[in-house]
Amino acid sequence: MDRFVTRTNIGQPSSSSTNPSIASSIASEIQRDTFLSDLDLESPNADPGDRKPITEYNPNIRDEVRRHYIQKSLVSLRIMTFSKTKFGRIMRQFCPGWFKGQHSKWLEYSISKDAVYCLCCYLFKNEHESHGITRDAFTKNGFKAWNKAIERFKAHVGEINSIHNKCFNRMLDLMNQSQSIRTSFDK
Repeated sequence: MDRFVTRTNIGQPSSSSTNPSIASSIASEIQRDTFLSDLDLESPNADPGDRKPITEYNPNIRDEVRRHYIQKSLVSLRIMTFSKTKFGRIMRQFCPGWFKGQHSKWLEYSISKDAVYCLCCYLFKNEHESHGITRDAFTKNGFKAWNKAIERFKAHVGEINSIHNKCFNRMLDLMNQSQSIRTSFDK
């Protein structure tokens, strides 16, 4: 019988895994947990003008970092006084009313840069950059031409298939991921 059957040591790890997909998924899960333990989720900077690009985070933990930023941003920064900038003869400033209405789910204000940023484009723009021309005003540089804010906000949001809307939908998907069927099966 020993000529026909290869015996293995039961309970001993073998050099060749019988199911490599399970082994690789376990390894990637351990690797992701290692990166998460190295990252203190309180350390990502809340000020959009001072934080590092999402692409600088390890790909294994980007979704965790994104969730962290989304949860932090749900409580938008409300400041009573904002810096004023001179446009021609008129002094202008950020309007807190812009936090309300159609801009409330993506607009962020940076105290350090006195500029606004787009949360969803910061989080997901790198996934859509190859699909079209993108600008850095709402992700890297910040926007602070307060005299043209409403028209630029509308231009940034754009049409239904704009990069902003793709990023916004991706952000909604990530927020609702805990309610997905896949997550229910995993639990």
